[in-house]
Amino acid sequence: MGYGLRSDVPALVNRDRQFDIVPDHYRAFSLEPGPNSSLDLNVYLPPQNARFGTFLELIQQLNTFANQETVLVVNHGMSGQNDDPLGLILPLTSGSAWNPEEYSLGVLAGFVGKNPSDAEYADKEKNSSMETAQHQKIPMPAGTLKTLDIALRALRAKKLLKRLELRACNLGGNPAVMKLLAQVLGLDAIVAPQVHMFYLRLTPPGPLPSDSAGFANWQRNHRQARIFTQNVTSNPRHVGIQVIGRHSARTMEFSSDNIDAKWFVDKFVCPGNNYVPRTSGRDARVSPFSFSGMDVGNSFVLAQEDDYANQLVEVTP
Repeated sequence: MGYGLRSDVPALVNRDRQFDIVPDHYRAFSLEPGPNSSLDLNVYLPPQNARFGTFLELIQQLNTFANQETVLVVNHGMSGQNDDPLGLILPLTSGSAWNPEEYSLGVLAGFVGKNPSDAEYADKEKNSSMETAQHQKIPMPAGTLKTLDIALRALRAKKLLKRLELRACNLGGNPAVMKLLAQVLGLDAIVAPQVHMFYLRLTPPGPLPSDSAGFANWQRNHRQARIFTQNVTSNPRHVGIQVIGRHSARTMEFSSDNIDAKWFVDKFVCPGNNYVPRTSGRDARVSPFSFSGMDVGNSFVLAQEDDYANQLVEVTP
């Protein structure tokens, strides 16, 4: 984890419904670890209309919040057939099949410091095509480059946005694309995880706690689960989590041998939170909460574990 705290960092989140958990997570748990080379982030959520659905909209939102100097962005990373990181899954403009990846970002980087003519934009678009997995060639839509370049020039001209903290699966494994992204956005530094990551949550009304025997039985039936043990000398509590699925398609199984999981939330999710550890009423349950994690080896780590920050790669242009 970082060696200090960077305050008031806005979190910009893709508007796809798959990401609806993310704003709720950061409203409840505002501390997001930074890489070991830098500061942790105290995150806040801008209004709902700050969410984005295209690269153009992201650029425009970054322009709006550029005076914060550091912005957290949550989006899907794009991978190839061998899980090689390629860029972001994010249409360049509305309805486009093109995404921010090495070729498209390279074209935009080539415009930095220049003022291309309409003919130059059109010529580059005319000579650009991408091939789908089905070997279908898709040309770059006319008007794409000028629209993006104007928005990028406006952002760079402010010279305010210094740092982008991306939470996008395994993009940190492609420093070349990260450098291009930093270059077109005018950044001093960009950060992304080198592994796949996820956000998950316990859904209401929350699980009933098990007794010791019940938790042991759950553990026998969930051999891939991680078991977390409270760090106390007598009668430690336990939480078990098994993450199911890969990439963005994930669910989980959860068990606890005590209704109070606040020790777990404080240590592994976010210290200094307002989490209420149990639901009210006669049939009290473990109160729902969310968490973020990253894949490490055949298992996962959670946000407040050192190996979470170890997966964050920082690149300068």
